[in-house]
Amino acid sequence: MLFFWNSSLETGNAHIDQQHRRLFDMTNELALLLGSGGPLPDLSGLVANLRAYATEHFRDEEAVMARSPLSAFEKDRHIRAHKAFIARVDEIAGRGDLTEVQTIEHFLEFLVTWLVMHILRMDLKIVRSITNAAVDPMGDDFSVERVLIKALSETERRFRLISDNAPTMIWISGRSGRRDFTNRAWFEYVGLDADTTASVDWDRFVHPDDIDRYRQLIADVIARPHRAEIELRIRTADGSWGWIIERIMPRIEGEACVGLVAAAGDVTMIKRSEEVLAESNRRLELEVAQRTHQLELLTLTDPLTGVGNRRVAFDRLASLAEESRGSGRPLSLLYIDIDHFKRVNDTLGHAAGDQVLIGVTHVMTATLKADHLLCRVGGEEFVAILADCDLPEAQRIAERLRVAVSWFKSEAVPRPVTISVGLATLEAGERDEDLIKRADDALLEAKRNGRNRVCTWSAAIVQSA
Repeated sequence: MLFFWNSSLETGNAHIDQQHRRLFDMTNELALLLGSGGPLPDLSGLVANLRAYATEHFRDEEAVMARSPLSAFEKDRHIRAHKAFIARVDEIAGRGDLTEVQTIEHFLEFLVTWLVMHILRMDLKIVRSITNAAVDPMGDDFSVERVLIKALSETERRFRLISDNAPTMIWISGRSGRRDFTNRAWFEYVGLDADTTASVDWDRFVHPDDIDRYRQLIADVIARPHRAEIELRIRTADGSWGWIIERIMPRIEGEACVGLVAAAGDVTMIKRSEEVLAESNRRLELEVAQRTHQLELLTLTDPLTGVGNRRVAFDRLASLAEESRGSGRPLSLLYIDIDHFKRVNDTLGHAAGDQVLIGVTHVMTATLKADHLLCRVGGEEFVAILADCDLPEAQRIAERLRVAVSWFKSEAVPRPVTISVGLATLEAGERDEDLIKRADDALLEAKRNGRNRVCTWSAAIVQSA
């Protein structure tokens, strides 16, 4: 706390005023050194200077006091105060811990107390009594509160001037956490008149989603004094929500928290930039995911017909065969070939052949159940994996496929299109490779027997082959 000399402190005696200002300067010098965070001051030198000052000042003051109309009681009380001051200074000078912060703080507190209680009160009474000033010694002009306010008026004016022209938003509170001082930057940020005398409910400017944690943080800093930082949204002068970062610090006197001081800065543009960057990253990640999915589809999908490719077919079959061996649920496989497809390509061209492949795929996909998987595994070869499907059911499905395809008509192909189907059902303990081989053998048997038919694998097929 710094004290600045102003006219309200003058006694009218130039010599006494000069001595009082010397004590102001000594007090301010010590306060500045202690608050600078730099090397601790040489307290022994300050104490020696204070001893010399007191000796001279008290001698001159007692000489003035002797000529005053003050009562003997007042004069004696004043002299005893001088002796007590000298004794206290000598006591401090005799201490061996003059370089410790706590001792220096106590010394500063002692000087401030003397400045307010003695110089700004008792000395004014003496000099004004000599000049016959019409002053009531017990009146308001001599209350400690009134004198202290006058002494600090210049300090407060300078503080407000500095804080009101600072871009940082500052507020100060007592232990209640309610703001006792708020600088102009805060008023301008929320769109209030900085000269208003009305009480402001600052909480109403905090975003509803942030107010509870903001109040909790303030309560925590008061209960357990520590520095804290918070990001929160504040309603600005134009009605929008701005982002601030506020740093809150406890005000400590002795070992107790007597209030808070907080400084905040507007980070709305930074937050908006972060949001734009986050949105850009989100879109980029989504685009990468979509591209990755598309690439995966290209590696797993037959580009002409849109059904799974060979890799998908046999990976899925291996997985379902493993499940079937563990659960005992049936699994059937259809191996399908479009009859005389090479003739279509050779006589009508590959474009006509592509239309046949696409059309037959659509027919088979529409005929199969949703949980059945159709894949293209070669030029005109397909497999249909029928999960939870036993042999009789698989035979019925295969026959429906054959009939449905026989009804297929294409303008590019004047003759009927048919398929041959080989069928096998997974046997106990059988590998999926063996299931594929048996279905393929059954397909070959269907083609040997004239095509446009379904053939179920049996041992007789292997023997006839």
